[in-house]
Amino acid sequence: MAESRAPEGRTPLRVLVVGYGLIGRQRAAALNGLAVARLAGTIDPAGQDPSAQSGAPHYRDLAAVPPGLYDAAIIAVPHDRASELATTVLEAGRPVLVEKPLGITGQEAQRLQQLADTLSLPSFVGYNYRFLPAVSAVLELASSGGLGQLRNLDLLLGHGGHPGSHEGWKLDPQRAGGGVLLDPGVHLLDLLLLLAPEVECTDIQATRGFWQTGIEEDVVASFRGRQLLATVRTSHIRWINTFRVELIGEDGYALIEGRGGNYGPMSLRLGRRWAWSEPGAPSQRESEQELSFGAENLSLNEELRAVVGCWRGEEQSGPAHPATMTEARAVTELCDRLYRQLARAGTR
Repeated sequence: MAESRAPEGRTPLRVLVVGYGLIGRQRAAALNGLAVARLAGTIDPAGQDPSAQSGAPHYRDLAAVPPGLYDAAIIAVPHDRASELATTVLEAGRPVLVEKPLGITGQEAQRLQQLADTLSLPSFVGYNYRFLPAVSAVLELASSGGLGQLRNLDLLLGHGGHPGSHEGWKLDPQRAGGGVLLDPGVHLLDLLLLLAPEVECTDIQATRGFWQTGIEEDVVASFRGRQLLATVRTSHIRWINTFRVELIGEDGYALIEGRGGNYGPMSLRLGRRWAWSEPGAPSQRESEQELSFGAENLSLNEELRAVVGCWRGEEQSGPAHPATMTEARAVTELCDRLYRQLARAGTR
């Protein structure tokens, strides 16, 4: 096995992008915006050769890439290919940023984590919602105790879909490995474990049948942890793209709406418990602090910037850090447990 390595000094880190679909193209563009990294090459078995636009060589297969071409790789392919390709890169001694989830099953996640742990440089999993500015602010606030003990947590992520959604790989149970609980639901499970790692699922329900592909299309899960009650809801039948996070603590609350793009501008409302009761205070709503982050979503770029920094040995601090293989494995294992609960309830 080759030894993982990073360039010395300020030599740009050479990063290979495996998979040149929507996310792969965004990752490649983000790399070109970093002074300390460069796009070493792209891989995609289908589609046109993007080398004239990207300025980097393009290959149809990972086996065709010269061994010394790259220092690290981004794996941005459908779920049924991601583990195999990540394994190949890790066995070559290069760290990876693999798009979520880490494996389709907990067993796959464990194998990939153990393989990544043999390298000197860390590997990561693409849970970019951590780097949405409102989410980063809330993670910092919650971890510092700014809301007091959390009592209520609600997370919602819905896809509007389109008439041809059932033809894509994400609604194909063989290629996706699951339905909306696995993707995009793992984004919410990642945030849940960051905010309340001790929670246990008390109930989970799902429906299916609209898209006629066999996947679960709408999922609601309830969790309990000490004094905390939490819900996770993920859906592919909402008809309007939706992202909402609500945290209620003993001292205050935080409400996130939108994530940019066609999910709407991202906003964050922060409030204190009973602020309306203070002398001369306005109504509770008028006392809130409101922050607006606009409609541009740069979370993939910010996450990649942090990942490249880690590969170059820079220290990362704060709750909004790239998802480690250990953290991502915990998300996949939680997803496994939820699927087993669905099966026992007869809804998977």
